[in-house]
Amino acid sequence: MNDDGGRGGGVLAPGDREHSAPRGPAGQEPGGEADRSPAAHGHDAGNGPEGGDPDGREEREDGGELREREDRFREAVRDPLSGSGVPGEARAAALAQRAARARFDVRGNNSVVDRSHFAHAHFGDVYLGARDGTAPVFGDVPEEELIRLRRVYRPPDGYPALRNALRERRVLVLGGPPGTGRLTTGLCLLDELTVAGAPASGGAGASATPAGGPAGGPARGRVTRLAPSDLGLLTGDPGAVAAGVPEGGGLLVRLPEAAGGWTAPQELHLDALAARLAGKDAYAVLVVSPSSPAGHLLSGRHGRACPPAPAEELLAWQLMQHLSADAAPDALARGRQILTHPLFVDALGIRPEALLPSETESLALWVARHVRGEMPRADLLDACGTVLRRQAREWFTGAADPLPAAGGGDRAAADGGTDDDGARVRQAAFRIALAVLDGEAFSAVADAAELLAQQFLSARAPGRAHGRPVFTEDLAGLLAACRAEIRHDGEELVGGVPVPVRTAAYRGAGLAASVLAEVWHRHHAARGPVVRWLRELAGDTRPQVWVRAAVAAGELATADLGYGLTSLIRPLAAARDTRRRFFAATALGQAAGREPYRGAVRAVVTDWAYAPVAPLRWTAALAIGSGRVVDDTRAALELLYDVGGRDQGAQALVASYGAARLVAGSRAGEAATLLREWADDASGERLHLAMLCAVRLFCARTDDLWQPEETAPEETPEYRPAAAGAPQAGSLPGARGGGPGGAPVPGRVPGVSRGPGPRDTAERGRPVARPPVPRAPVGPTDAELARRAHWPLALAVAVVVEEAAEPLADLLWRALDSHLSTEVATEGLGMWLRAAEADAALPGRGRRTYVFERPDGAAEGERDGAAEGERDGAAEGERDGAAEGERDGAATPPGDILRALLRLLPRMIRGRRDALRLRWLLAGMAEAADEPMTGAFERHVLSATAASTHGPRGRGEEQG
Repeated sequence: MNDDGGRGGGVLAPGDREHSAPRGPAGQEPGGEADRSPAAHGHDAGNGPEGGDPDGREEREDGGELREREDRFREAVRDPLSGSGVPGEARAAALAQRAARARFDVRGNNSVVDRSHFAHAHFGDVYLGARDGTAPVFGDVPEEELIRLRRVYRPPDGYPALRNALRERRVLVLGGPPGTGRLTTGLCLLDELTVAGAPASGGAGASATPAGGPAGGPARGRVTRLAPSDLGLLTGDPGAVAAGVPEGGGLLVRLPEAAGGWTAPQELHLDALAARLAGKDAYAVLVVSPSSPAGHLLSGRHGRACPPAPAEELLAWQLMQHLSADAAPDALARGRQILTHPLFVDALGIRPEALLPSETESLALWVARHVRGEMPRADLLDACGTVLRRQAREWFTGAADPLPAAGGGDRAAADGGTDDDGARVRQAAFRIALAVLDGEAFSAVADAAELLAQQFLSARAPGRAHGRPVFTEDLAGLLAACRAEIRHDGEELVGGVPVPVRTAAYRGAGLAASVLAEVWHRHHAARGPVVRWLRELAGDTRPQVWVRAAVAAGELATADLGYGLTSLIRPLAAARDTRRRFFAATALGQAAGREPYRGAVRAVVTDWAYAPVAPLRWTAALAIGSGRVVDDTRAALELLYDVGGRDQGAQALVASYGAARLVAGSRAGEAATLLREWADDASGERLHLAMLCAVRLFCARTDDLWQPEETAPEETPEYRPAAAGAPQAGSLPGARGGGPGGAPVPGRVPGVSRGPGPRDTAERGRPVARPPVPRAPVGPTDAELARRAHWPLALAVAVVVEEAAEPLADLLWRALDSHLSTEVATEGLGMWLRAAEADAALPGRGRRTYVFERPDGAAEGERDGAAEGERDGAAEGERDGAAEGERDGAATPPGDILRALLRLLPRMIRGRRDALRLRWLLAGMAEAADEPMTGAFERHVLSATAASTHGPRGRGEEQG
């Protein structure tokens, strides 16, 4: 983040007043006390266009009412959550919202809506290259299967250590989640050790027939499996288990995932089994899940975690096996190209190295079929989406345990009863919580998961005690079972300051949406607990929690809009708590981003804008400001005026906040033009709202209000063929329908108005003609604003959206010129100057020096300040930054904020009074006791602005 002295255009904190806008040397406003009177201003809040007061309204306004209106402008620099008691909550909420929306981009078949169907599922462990059978093989493992595994198995890192541990201890407890290849690894370990001690009956790799079986009976296999019905023998009679293992053979035991009619063995049972096996030169591998009742064995001397399979190596090898006999010489090369193609990776939704062995086998087969022309591109991408949906189906089908036994009629027994399946329910709750808070602090995920688990457990067994385990958590096992990981490079905002935090995230970007879709679509009984849980998260004071929950709520609402609005969003929209209403508005904005639900959401929000319930109007204003509900900018601003102008402007602050958010994006030119029209209104709430919005634009940073917009279909980049004439079957050219796998990319089309809903603005006698201001391209605008997230918002918008520079300058000049808003607006201008000075300072110098003091910088700075509307300064700045190197992660080269300031500031100097205001402000900042501004920077700003003539109504000049 940019070091801007702690302010840099951010929302004004209560203690920042004296340094942001210092008084002049004599403690007076510029021009003396007379300048503060209404008659001293050329265009005032209560005056007509020429500065007169024909109706005498200003003279009749008593001092108390005037002070109240001035205080409202002071409040306008604060965000709607400023009274929550959490410093910097709005900025942290905006950051969390940007991160959350990125998780729910339409990617292949992994979105929450309309993508929850697939043909079949796979459950449990399967061998490498497994068939579709879901039941494990009991009894002897066929020798042919062991030979096949020997041929295709790729040992993971740590495999030699597992082999040595098994050889030394005779019994190995191999831990890992189902489907990770643990059974395959166990079989290969037993095959390797038993084939080494078995009498060879042929060459290497040939089948061996060890001694075994009773006299005259059939020969036994080298590796056998213990039937589930005999698991009790592990604790009751380990000798009987060992007796069933052939001499020099191996035993594979898969222990159940859940508690049932069996008792998990302890270390002493395994020691007894190992002693019996040693007498027969035999071995045993027990496969367990970390979260199962036998998971404690992994922490004992026999326990080892099963290393993850080398998924990328497996995938490449399996693809080679499928295409090795293909007649086309470039078939394998085209197949490998597809594995790294952005469309393929995006549709898959998970990193290739995180794939399970069974998944790599399926993917290799599909890609090979596509290369051979047997599977169209659309079918390949759709098949990729089934991988994660299949995983989510397995997770939550396995979590559907029967209800625990009732405690009888005795109330004490009922109150004291416990749910033995709570561990599995908590694992399911953790997966859902991680889907909502993917990438956030692990502590937040764990707390939210426990809240959800309590909701599930209470729904399953009302009236029972559901305590939380304290010291029995197995974090590594939980993460492995959820295909998640802990990251140590995360950050979160605390009081507006980024601090490092340990985060938890899925190992695939598509897993979160797949989990939520599975729960919401296929487990209706879970909706009630999930809805109550999300409403509970709406009251969490951490923006990283409630904002992420709000975005997820909006996504879930679109899957069943009537249910979502009634049960989830509407109760929060009418709440008294500001944070809960913000939650509802965020959810509405997210739901409006999905077609065909936007029209319905727009109708609901429009209705709420005229509702007699004040909290609903507040929520509607915030939702409209998201820019996703009402596409027509004029209609959106008129709705905001209807909310803010009602009840003597009781909700003018939230309406101005929504209007300022509309300026922070691709529609900035149009929104700024309309607000400038409002500022031309000599009286009424339109002028008041325009001035409140201008004050917010003065004092906000880009990351306070900006949110990425959806890319319109015509802006979606298409993937081109790697080479002309490449076969259609072996490449993935051209995204169909604007998204991976044919999934439509939602978004609005610039210039297309969908109207404000049932109450059209024409019905109220207002003009509906759109100003002739084109909307900027969404993709480039978002990219450039993201680079300038630490900038003052108005400067970033003026640079990125060229059409907005002139109306923004007019609007901001009016805020400086109005006696009601001039004080706060001047403080905002001081924030700009502080941010520009900090950005232009060169690091590593003894004396503070700036980019314009370099031999090639002074002339360039003058040129940038004098050239109106020219954008070549940005390119020159980028070249300078590339030559010098960008500092400390700054998104733009040093001095870019200063160049933007010197391009916009001269447009806001219309006469002698404006020039005096700037001179007075710079002088006060130069004399500030805390970090005074240098004389060099002050002189540079004055000389650059004095050299320019801008604007239709005035000229910037330096007055002596």
